[in-house]
Amino acid sequence: MCWKLNEFCMIETAFGNQDEAKKVIDRLLEEKLVASCQLIESSSKWRWKNKLEESKEYIILMKTKKSLQETIYTVIKQIHSYDCFEFAVFNLESNNQEYLNWIEEETNK
Repeated sequence: MCWKLNEFCMIETAFGNQDEAKKVIDRLLEEKLVASCQLIESSSKWRWKNKLEESKEYIILMKTKKSLQETIYTVIKQIHSYDCFEFAVFNLESNNQEYLNWIEEETNK
């Protein structure tokens, strides 16, 4: 099957707590909202309320369908402890149709 452009996306978010990140990953996978998640440990630095912050963070990269991003946002918001958390959405395109088919199959709600 050939998929339309912009049908799939990768969502990025970051957590200050690894257990919280894993809780989100487990829920998203159990509910078939994402096909996969990558958890990456990061040394992060940012500005927050006119102050420099620095900490270890845990970045999650999620492969999914664009049609599920609002539901994914709601799940993350229920669990996330940050006042203002990252929720960046990137178009996901690939020449590998098997890869896109796999995302479609694994997120079939």
